[in-house]
Amino acid sequence: MSPRQRARLFREVNDRIYELLETAEPDLPGGFLCECGRECERRVALLPAAFAALRRGGQPVRSPECRGLGVVPHAAALPVLS
Repeated sequence: MSPRQRARLFREVNDRIYELLETAEPDLPGGFLCECGRECERRVALLPAAFAALRRGGQPVRSPECRGLGVVPHAAALPVLS
């Protein structure tokens, strides 16, 4: 799987995690996957509201260790949560 494909897959998984948390536990943080696209298995603890703010800003979920390593572009066709 290419880095771009991995980033897209993790973005889709994170969107589903967000949907479940927002419905069931909006005040508890969730463990979102780092969307750096590398073979990274880091998780990022975010409240659903913080995740939604990242998406509104067009930003990927990135672990602190993966920020600044370069951005793997996401496909424009992926939905942005509102």
